[in-house]
Parts: sequence; structure tokens; C-alpha cells
Amino acid sequence: MYSFIDIHNHSLYKVDDGATSIEAMFSMIDIAYSDNIRAICFTPHFKIYRFSDDEDIGAYNSLLKSHFEKAQKYAKEKYPDMNLFLACEIMYHNDIIDSIVSGKCATLGGSRYVLVEFSPHVSKHDLITALSNISRKGYKPILAHFERYNCIADDFSLLKECKDSGALIQINAQSILKFKIGRSSMLAKKALKKHLVDIVATDAHDHKALTPVLSKAHDKVAKKYGEDYAKRIFHDNQAYILQLNQAPNKPN
Repeated sequence: MYSFIDIHNHSLYKVDDGATSIEAMFSMIDIAYSDNIRAICFTPHFKIYRFSDDEDIGAYNSLLKSHFEKAQKYAKEKYPDMNLFLACEIMYHNDIIDSIVSGKCATLGGSRYVLVEFSPHVSKHDLITALSNISRKGYKPILAHFERYNCIADDFSLLKECKDSGALIQINAQSILKFKIGRSSMLAKKALKKHLVDIVATDAHDHKALTPVLSKAHDKVAKKYGEDYAKRIFHDNQAYILQLNQAPNKPN
């Protein structure tokens, strides 16, 4: 049985709306490991409008690094076969390429892949334009939790346009587990059926409710859509992105 890889995760403590204490962060790492997750990419939010200047951004990144080092120390001592990475979930902004190139916000595992989120109310035009612009600059956008965007809910064909623009599509595990509840779950079912999803992640924010668990969603996908597809979107694509030594083929 292959392990799982989580590339959208807010376990890093006291840096955004994720884990609120170092103990909560350690608990989230424990939960992830017990769920057969063997690699986590922490993706704290990077929202440019929250910073007053470059010095403020520098202080934030120093905090991320300091807290990440504590997570690494804990994992190394307790789970030596677990890999941890530090990146960002980047809220799209006009100068996003400059923010990436300058090191203000991090890519996934130092790769050309970037986890990008948008306002739920982003327009179809702005979404496609933004994803295309990132791709043209030589980066590979991963559209975070696609099921939250109103424009895709209003026109599902837009999801294929996002992929055609160069993006990979990420969905939250919780949306898969609630197939009969709400708009997000309906979108999840449609996207999985058409094999439009590239990555399933936890988007975990705490150790009690929105936890870092992938196994339940994986088992549901494997049963309904096949083991090969499940392996690709819970492990293979992520392994390639993070350049792990068991990495298979490049994501489509």
C-alpha cells in the first residue's frame, strides 16, 4: 500500500488561521502519520494585503521558518520516515510573480509549482487570466479547493478551461466525504467522475474538526473511480511535485 502526501495543510502553529499552539501542531502531525500520510507540505496563507511593507513580510517568513524548524525536529525524532516541506497558499494578487521570484512567498518544495487561491467571488475571466499568466511565466499553478469558486459552480465547463490554461486542480478531502451535502460535494463528484481532479489534500486547520486525514476520502475514491486514479491523486502527482524519490510520471 502506498502512503499519502498532503500538499495543502495549515498545521504550522500561530502563523495563520491554522494550529493555535505548538501542541496542536504536534497533534496534527501525529494524526497525519497515523493516517498513513508520510509527507506534508505546510502551506500557511500568504495574503499580500495583510503586510504593510517588505520588512513585515520578512518578519512573517522568519516566523514561518522558526516554527517549521520545530515541526521538523519533532517529526525527525518521532517519525523519521516522514518528510516535511514548507511553502505557502498564495492569495492571488497582481504582483504574484514578483512575490514568488523575490522569495516573499514559497513554491511547493522549491519547485515551479505554486498553490494559489482566489476569492470565492472571482470572475471567470479573472480566474482564467490569472492562471494563464502564472503558466506563461514558467510556473505551474495548483488551483486550491476549486469547489469554493462561484464561477465554477455556475459553469462547470470552466474547470476544464482551468486545466487547459495550465493549472492543476486541487480538492479538499472533506468535500469528497459529503457527496450528498451541498454545492461543494456536488462539484467534487462531477470532477472526480470526469477525472478532472489532480490532487486531493486535507486543507487541515486543527486537530479536532478539520484534521489532516486522507484515508477515508481515498477509500471512497478508490471504490468509486478506481485504484489507479486514487493513487495518482493521493500520492503520485504530489510525489512528482515535491520531487520525492518515489516520484512517478509528471502530472497531466
